[in-house]
Amino acid sequence: MPSQVAFRVVCVRILRSLFGGILVLVSTAIVALVSADRLAHLAPPATVRAAQAEPSATGSLPAPVKAAPAPKPVVPSIPNGFDTERLNALMRGDPILPRR
Repeated sequence: MPSQVAFRVVCVRILRSLFGGILVLVSTAIVALVSADRLAHLAPPATVRAAQAEPSATGSLPAPVKAAPAPKPVVPSIPNGFDTERLNALMRGDPILPRR
């Protein structure tokens, strides 16, 4: 009986090695065939489209009118933007409107 068990163990080891080798060969063959197929059927080159002319050059749209220069900003009466004298006067309770 031990000889039958040993024979089965040896057969299983051999079959396992054969199955592993066949699996590696089949996987390699699949990768090689797919790569060869991809190289044989390359994508066509992209078509080049003509450059589009600008609508104002063709006359379909009028040319943009140059904008008028912006008016000068109004100079504030307070150069730094904050009137500390007026704030101090309000805190002291002085009238808001200055006397004339």
